[in-house]
Amino acid sequence: MDMFQRYGLRAMTMDDVCRELSMSKKTLYQYFSNKSDLVDQAVRHVFCAHKETMDQIGREHENAIDRMIGRFTFLMRMMESHGPNMMFPLKKYYPKTFEWLFEQRQRTMVEALTQTLRDGQAQRLFREDLDPELVARIHFTTMVGLADGDLQSESLAERREIIWTAITLFIRSISTAQGLQYFNEIKDSKR
Repeated sequence: MDMFQRYGLRAMTMDDVCRELSMSKKTLYQYFSNKSDLVDQAVRHVFCAHKETMDQIGREHENAIDRMIGRFTFLMRMMESHGPNMMFPLKKYYPKTFEWLFEQRQRTMVEALTQTLRDGQAQRLFREDLDPELVARIHFTTMVGLADGDLQSESLAERREIIWTAITLFIRSISTAQGLQYFNEIKDSKR
């Protein structure tokens, strides 16, 4: 993914990959049938690594609010390392890979957030009157719009502030008094 960032997803050539890896084209084509295959496999590999990290965050944080903030922190690190501008060229030039990624991202994020919401309700941190799956789908759509949307002109600090504000508003809207008290106590130390 580092090469995609340096060269640009569309501009990077198989010759660039060979040069970077000190590998012949013949060897490279033993692993990838073409550039689309390379992009597809790279995206799938990175997605699986990110999913494992998100799952690990879920296992490390029993408290549902801490889990949400941990995942937010990871999301921000991901955006910093991969940049916000990868989705547009992926969608335009590699639509099948983009479609796979979007579907996987939606499924895994909605499932993880639904479980976090249920856990938060059981912990009395989140309101009982919420439908966890519906709320998770709404939140996913909001976050994708913010992460993948037309904020390319915003600096990373501004993007971070916008997304943190969205997370804060979300947690405040779903929290019980107990959850809100906990969030207010920890929020400044978690930014």
